[in-house]
Amino acid sequence: MKPTSLTLTGVQLTADEFVAVNFRLWRARPRTRLNHWILGAAVLLLAVSVGLDGYANGRLTQPATLVPLAVGVLYACLRFGLVRYQLRRGYARNQALQQPTDFTLTNTEIIGRNTLGQFSGKWTLIRQAVWVQPHWLLLYPTEAACYYLDLRRLQAPATAADVAALLERHQIAQQHR
Repeated sequence: MKPTSLTLTGVQLTADEFVAVNFRLWRARPRTRLNHWILGAAVLLLAVSVGLDGYANGRLTQPATLVPLAVGVLYACLRFGLVRYQLRRGYARNQALQQPTDFTLTNTEIIGRNTLGQFSGKWTLIRQAVWVQPHWLLLYPTEAACYYLDLRRLQAPATAADVAALLERHQIAQQHR
């Protein structure tokens, strides 16, 4: 018999988990991949230009070309660290993420409770669900905010398949990352 409500108790996102989940989502975004490709192509073209100049003339005739090349390489190297730093800073500023939260998923709504209060929302407000392996489910009521559900905290006998079936029943778009 399928449970009438699904419960996740004590869901708490650590700073490391927040960074890992959101960094993975950031890297998977098409715009991020495009920016990486453009940055890589620009650095490669600059490096080829500097290399050809040095090879053809026995020395660099335009030493100023090293500056944009160095800046490009430095930015490429530091970009991942900068994004992680910004994610960690965002986590530190968001007290709601740091509170253990109990979630109840009923047939009609999602309910959350923690020390800051209680919230609930109808399933019709959830725009999409993103499964981030190995055990996170993010439910997005808006494009900029989501509920983080740790499926390790799902109370038996419920399973991740029961959660997926509930999302399908409410016709919520699902992505896997």
